[in-house]
Amino acid sequence: MGSVTKIAWCDHTFNPWWGCTQVSPLCDHCYAMMLDLRWFKRAHWGPAAQRRYFGEAHWREPLNWDRSAQMEGRRHRVFCASMADVFDNEVDQAVRERLWRLIRRTPNLNWIVLTKRIGNARDMLPKDWGAGYPNVWLLVSVDQAGLERDASKLLAIPAAVHGLSIEPQLAPLHLGGFARRLQWVINGGESGAGARPFHLEWARSLVAECRSAGTAIYMQKLGCNPFERGQRLRLSDYAGGDWNEFPIDLRIRQFPIA
Repeated sequence: MGSVTKIAWCDHTFNPWWGCTQVSPLCDHCYAMMLDLRWFKRAHWGPAAQRRYFGEAHWREPLNWDRSAQMEGRRHRVFCASMADVFDNEVDQAVRERLWRLIRRTPNLNWIVLTKRIGNARDMLPKDWGAGYPNVWLLVSVDQAGLERDASKLLAIPAAVHGLSIEPQLAPLHLGGFARRLQWVINGGESGAGARPFHLEWARSLVAECRSAGTAIYMQKLGCNPFERGQRLRLSDYAGGDWNEFPIDLRIRQFPIA
């Protein structure tokens, strides 16, 4: 799991553990929770639930991806963690420290750390974080209330890239003054059973804000319930987003092997 992914904006996914707890309306139809429900009867979800940890072979996979990226001369993007939250306070801190060591050992990978718990980040980042690991992009998942609550917390933490995931988007959202301070925005609708509506007007508004601010935006998907001008679209009417931008990759300094 992880070497191949259907998530369009990354090359790989890596989960240092599996499991999480719902903290937002955005979590209501979480695909990771649904998979855990299907495969493990939701054994790894919720407060005090035992997270699922992995063995040595799993932890070696990113080292292989790093070698491949170096040979290709192309940086690979790794979504960390698609089935968890790096700043979850229900997990073993030693495993999180192991993740930071792995990231230091893979300088040819851009690690995309997406969280709904940015308030925990300062206490859980590694002691040598400094101005930010140069191969970590730090993103927070938000709706409008989350943007107003968490964007300043995100931007107060040094990072090579600051970004937002507005996916699934469930209502209009305006970036306002945050737009020019961000490097990346991911946007999209909800998928799966019971998907809530996603209006293309919302996406166009975000694209316009990002265009004006010079911020990269990636339209991940329209989801299973897209609308335009109040009318539900058939999936055949619109194949997908037209915007697939990434932050510019700056030259990444080499980490010493730790």
